[in-house]
Amino acid sequence: MNKTSIYIAFVLLVFGISCINRDDFKTVPDKVIGYRPVYFDSTVDINTLIYSTNPRPVKTSGKIYLYQKYLFVGEPGEGVHVFDNTDPSAPVPFCFINIPYNYDVAVKDSILYADTYFGIVAINIAHLPNVKVVQHIRGAVNTPSLPGRRSFTGWAGQSRRGKTYFECIDPSRGTVVDWIRDTLIKPKCYQ
Repeated sequence: MNKTSIYIAFVLLVFGISCINRDDFKTVPDKVIGYRPVYFDSTVDINTLIYSTNPRPVKTSGKIYLYQKYLFVGEPGEGVHVFDNTDPSAPVPFCFINIPYNYDVAVKDSILYADTYFGIVAINIAHLPNVKVVQHIRGAVNTPSLPGRRSFTGWAGQSRRGKTYFECIDPSRGTVVDWIRDTLIKPKCYQ
């Protein structure tokens, strides 16, 4: 065989092995890195968890919204930092509005609309730092997808084709609001 034939045979062998249809879930390792669901107790009234506190440092900034003299900076999954933006070159921390599982906000006529995994919450902010939930528009519960199934790539430790091990969802424990990467013992779910 000449070098070209050996090279072609090698390439075909590599592609052939990579195309074998495998079911990685047939043998579950004793310990594996996967995802564990984070539950929210559905019996808790989420409106009681929405309140204003003293300002706190921004850990991870999310969406930014400007309304009147205030600058709202989202803290993904936790709530909204409010800054007095009277001097835009030096915003002053004013308060923090705790809104669990919030990722986006909008404001109209002194009402802050915030998403949660349970719908949209309308919060009166006319008298900041005092806030009051005026309406909770409940929508379909939005169970977050597994990180490996999201449209973006790059999650460390992902197995082939974005499939991953995870702890099966137990609806009796509440609503799944997030997933955390963790070591799992003999997980029963794989996707």
